[in-house]
Amino acid sequence: MSKNLQLELLEHYPIRDVAIGLNEPSGLALNRSGSKLYTVSDDTKAIFNLNLQGKFIANSSFLVELNDLEGLALTSDDNEIIVVQESSNSVVRFDIANRKEIRRTPLSAMKNYDQIANHFRNEDRNKGLEGITINFSNDHVFVIKEGKPGLLIELDSECKTILNCCVLNEECGFKHPRIKPKKLDFSGLSYDHSRDAIWIASDKGECIFQFDWEQQRVLNCLDLPHHSQSPSERVRKSEGIAFDPLNQRLYIVSDLDCELYIYQLHDNNEAATNFDDGCQQRHR
Repeated sequence: MSKNLQLELLEHYPIRDVAIGLNEPSGLALNRSGSKLYTVSDDTKAIFNLNLQGKFIANSSFLVELNDLEGLALTSDDNEIIVVQESSNSVVRFDIANRKEIRRTPLSAMKNYDQIANHFRNEDRNKGLEGITINFSNDHVFVIKEGKPGLLIELDSECKTILNCCVLNEECGFKHPRIKPKKLDFSGLSYDHSRDAIWIASDKGECIFQFDWEQQRVLNCLDLPHHSQSPSERVRKSEGIAFDPLNQRLYIVSDLDCELYIYQLHDNNEAATNFDDGCQQRHR
């Protein structure tokens, strides 16, 4: 596993707002330009829009007709928001401009569901869908099941067909020195278009995994520091994750502390490559 990637905590902001019902942020999405965020709170029927400092933007937030929302993603044109509802294991699509629900599809109604149905027979309904993200190169949608077992599922762009899935186990590299593999959970995900990989957050692991979908293996596991001065203190209950590939920044929301954390991702391998290229150019 590569050790070249590092996270630097830049800022963190409180985002709790009892008046509007933003109490337990459980998902996070960044628009294409990297200028604003969307989140949901699983106890409130709303989609909240925030600026990059976590301030509520009222005129682009809206109420919805369902609760228990756990994750969300924006389409490549920023026209639609796709969310997951854990209790029904459904994928729901909203039009942002008119704030209307377009379509609601449970996994069980999708083509090829029989190939993953055995993973959803557990009676624990709190281990359902937790996060969602989109690969803009083909508009395929990925959803993640929290645990028992953890499962990453690839859907077509219309969320009508299950294309592939992967059990997130120790064989794929999902392990952590503080958590037994069977207790490791998965609480959110975000596609990294700069590396063609997926960032997956773990609530109990207090960390994020960088996952290569094609090879179906973990490339990196990075802890989420809560304080820049004390890296041993980690973010509690990281429930939402959004990656900005243009600025190489990672946004995390904590369900328990109701805070937005902003990290800079440093790739030491890229720095070394750039240095070597510069040296070669200077010696030509």
